[in-house]
Amino acid sequence: MTQPSNPTRRSILTAGAADAALGSMGATRGAAQPTNVPESGSTTAPGRRMQGALDVSAIGLGVQNMSRTFQTTIPNRAEMHNIIRTAFDQGITFFDTAEVYGPHDSERILGEASGSFRDQIQIGNKFGFNVDLQTGEMGPGLISRPSHIKQSVEGSLQRLRTDRIDLL
Repeated sequence: MTQPSNPTRRSILTAGAADAALGSMGATRGAAQPTNVPESGSTTAPGRRMQGALDVSAIGLGVQNMSRTFQTTIPNRAEMHNIIRTAFDQGITFFDTAEVYGPHDSERILGEASGSFRDQIQIGNKFGFNVDLQTGEMGPGLISRPSHIKQSVEGSLQRLRTDRIDLL
């Protein structure tokens, strides 16, 4: 069975179900085909892919839950910094966050952890949520007014301790 060169969520789930079914019958599938095969003439290295004009690691790290509490489990900030640094040391160069994660705390954690290697990574960030820009208190719905977006991005830049967001 050949995998598509540009997999969709459906193709990934279908392939996973097929693997599970074959495994239960004692059968195995042939070696998986690479899913990020560069176009002819591309210079993307193995383990890398293009996100628009950005050359990023094929695997990224989302930092959403690095500030979230689940009942009594509060992530240790130093441990979260270590996870981010270890991911970078292992070749991860794409990190994803949003103003709404925390709110604001995941951006702060990523900014604190990535300062020494910021110029070697790409940061993706999301905005437009109804988050009070000063307190981080969440409100209902989204806000897409240009003035709010500008303020959101300026706040994110400060929390991320950077002068740019690579994918917004």
